[in-house]
Amino acid sequence: MIRTYRKDEHKAGFIGIRVAVMVDSKLMQKYYTFKSTDQSEDEILSDAKSLHAKWMMEKNLASSKRDIAAKELRRVSSPFSTGIKGIKFRISHNTCYFYVQGMTNKIRFHKNFSINKYGYEMAWFKACEFLQKNKDYSLFDSIYKNIPVKERLLIAFRYLYFTQKQAVHIEAIVPIIPEDILVSWLKQLLTQFKSNKPFKAEVLKYMSDHNIKDTELLSMT
Repeated sequence: MIRTYRKDEHKAGFIGIRVAVMVDSKLMQKYYTFKSTDQSEDEILSDAKSLHAKWMMEKNLASSKRDIAAKELRRVSSPFSTGIKGIKFRISHNTCYFYVQGMTNKIRFHKNFSINKYGYEMAWFKACEFLQKNKDYSLFDSIYKNIPVKERLLIAFRYLYFTQKQAVHIEAIVPIIPEDILVSWLKQLLTQFKSNKPFKAEVLKYMSDHNIKDTELLSMT
């Protein structure tokens, strides 16, 4: 929740913006005052939205973990896990995929389904359909309905870029991850990897190509 308080709207006399999100049963909140600051109200609102996006991403990830446990899905054992055996995330340069692989009657099968081409939900549908066809699963609906949250792609991207040093680009996840969540996540990475000049250049290119005007993100590059 983001709420702006004007004069006489807050019982304690506060004038500014309150950000509040419940993350895993814990209340996360912060107040941004309009008083005694060099920032404009628009700049303060931008900061508030960025924090809200960061907390919402944490909330969604926490919620996803609870859902996985409740549905007795396989625990996430790798950065590419979707929670369904036989389907993984894959990122190559500017494209994200659902990668299906397995073996039936000693014959291996595998295929990529581009998320950027088909869209997230349709690519997942096609991946589940292909897995069912080749494994002769009769529980297609139970597999399909357990679609993983999009934010898991961020885990795969981070692993490939910073741990494996592979040539994956932000453009791969831009069409998939909401802008506010993506910007907030990039700030976290820039804080953690302050000396990574290639990544800073990657972020600057993303901001330029998509007309992203976030002063905090710009200052971190």
